[in-house]
Amino acid sequence: MWRIRLDAPGGWLTLEVRDADLLQARFYTLRLPAGQLLELKLPDPNTWWMGLEDVHDRVLYLHGYGDRKLGQHKGIRAFAADSGIALWQQPELAFYGIEERGLLVSNISQQGGELVLLESGYGKTIRNDITQKEAADRVQRYHKVRFGAVQYPHLYREGETYYQQVHDFLVQELDCEPVNVLEYAETDTWLVVSYYRKTGENKLDNFLAVFDLNGFLHLNELLAGAMDGVGSDTFFIFMRSLYFVQNKTTLKAYSL
Repeated sequence: MWRIRLDAPGGWLTLEVRDADLLQARFYTLRLPAGQLLELKLPDPNTWWMGLEDVHDRVLYLHGYGDRKLGQHKGIRAFAADSGIALWQQPELAFYGIEERGLLVSNISQQGGELVLLESGYGKTIRNDITQKEAADRVQRYHKVRFGAVQYPHLYREGETYYQQVHDFLVQELDCEPVNVLEYAETDTWLVVSYYRKTGENKLDNFLAVFDLNGFLHLNELLAGAMDGVGSDTFFIFMRSLYFVQNKTTLKAYSL
């Protein structure tokens, strides 16, 4: 599993799964909370040079590549999240971000030029005179609205505020020695912590623990083993469910 994108207002989760041996990429939509999974049926045999960009307003966006060596995104293809039907495509434009009325795109051949606002479902131009600063402000402002219902964990590094408190709690409750960073989230009934433990040959194991507010342990799962470093946003909470990817291959959800 390579990438996950969430359409919080619409209740859609989208997945990008890549197989390096077969040089194939597959893309899925998942309706939440029911868990209805749909694979996009793409006509192109060479899906390796496509990637998941975003999902919004029941529309899934894929990108191609302009400069493959640099990983430069170029081209936008839009699909209906509920059916997988192709809606529109713009091969010469590059995705910039989502704002309240649609998606912002740029022409990568025009460096520093103005951005264009497209309607989500049909790809029609709404405005074509948006400055870089205005585009950044619009995306940032709408980001708070898009993901207001999603809870991502706080990242605490060793030496930072609150790290030691969470660290000492894990030492006491799990009899272990967490290292490097902790990710912490709290709901009205649960405490969720992603933590790392040292293993052989300077590797790290990443675990996810869930406690009730009385400190009783309900879940303690290995997310990934023998890692070279730490990650971030290893889980998120949405619609009273806990979501995470295990071993880079399995998407799991637990009701909270």
